[in-house]
Amino acid sequence: MVQTVGKRVLILASHGSSLRNFRGALIERLCLEGIDVHVAAPSLGLSSSTSEWLRALGVNLHQVPIVRSGINPLRDIYSLCVLLVLIKRIKPHLYLGYTIKPVIWGGLASYILRVPQRISLITGLGYAFTGEATGKRKYIQLIVKRLYKWVLRSATLVFFQNPDDEALFRGLDIL
Repeated sequence: MVQTVGKRVLILASHGSSLRNFRGALIERLCLEGIDVHVAAPSLGLSSSTSEWLRALGVNLHQVPIVRSGINPLRDIYSLCVLLVLIKRIKPHLYLGYTIKPVIWGGLASYILRVPQRISLITGLGYAFTGEATGKRKYIQLIVKRLYKWVLRSATLVFFQNPDDEALFRGLDIL
């Protein structure tokens, strides 16, 4: 039997409602196992049904300034700094990030702070990999590929929701 008492998990989402809609069963199971569950997202309002549901489970909620669709590097660096402070304070044993910014910025922060288990869940490709990569999109794709490559190679586990995305990442030598 695995010892779970005293273990802490941090799950980072780019949208608060996805924690219940897509990770609800996982969060419930972690709580049932006696794990200290922390979740972070930019939209965990005090009165939202997701926040109320999470609090009822005993989950610790944290607001983070991640802009899902933005491509402002200064804002992303600020998000990384906030995540570094949060992860240093929580000291999780396991980090799970899903969607591009939680995977990249949370994965990087958890690597820097030596979180023992770092899990990345790739839920889709997003802006950087859709459409023809010309102009600004070409540079964004180059940066995103390098960030993904660095973060995913330092992850202890990587999941893909879509096998085609995994094949693309392997073909681009990201994995």
